[in-house]
Amino acid sequence: MKTISLSRLLAATAAWASIEMLSGTAHADDATAVISRKGAYSASDGASGTGSSTTTLSKGAAKTTGAWTNAAGGKGTWLNQRNWNRSTQSGTYSGSATRPNGATSTWQGTTTRTAPGVFSSGGTITLANGKQVIVKSTDTRVSPGNWTNQQVITTPSGQTIDRTVDSTVTPGNVTSTATSTLPNGQTVSSNASITQTATLATVPSK
Repeated sequence: MKTISLSRLLAATAAWASIEMLSGTAHADDATAVISRKGAYSASDGASGTGSSTTTLSKGAAKTTGAWTNAAGGKGTWLNQRNWNRSTQSGTYSGSATRPNGATSTWQGTTTRTAPGVFSSGGTITLANGKQVIVKSTDTRVSPGNWTNQQVITTPSGQTIDRTVDSTVTPGNVTSTATSTLPNGQTVSSNASITQTATLATVPSK
């Protein structure tokens, strides 16, 4: 596995995936709504593109489907599912991403609220070649509308990638800056600007 390839996959999907916690299950125990977003991302290693996603919130569950197009016109898709248990203050997540070349990676893990405004997560990413990446992360609300996600990503060979994602949420807009330090010491940064283009829409209850 090339760590630069993993970094580019993270750049394409992480901006949307990281803000799911901000607007997802932990904050919508009883919400039933749909949120649509679109935006663009760019990274210091040359990765760039546009993307969009739709998140459906429904009483302790959040399901997101998304797609992105890179600078070369290649298209990828991803989806993520989160479930949250208010009584235990914990939940699960799972999902997958298919890159423009058709390679699919999947992930799964658990999340626990460890303090007000602090969520600890741990899980695995299974790459298209069957090898696994271990991911541990902590989401911290720094101030209203501002979150920091700190990750430690362990590659199949045992090397680690340290990654920090800072997100700012304002009405109708989310900006995200991510910095990854690769095992060889190289630093890769990426930025995303995401616009919430649709207001919350009620989903008919079953």
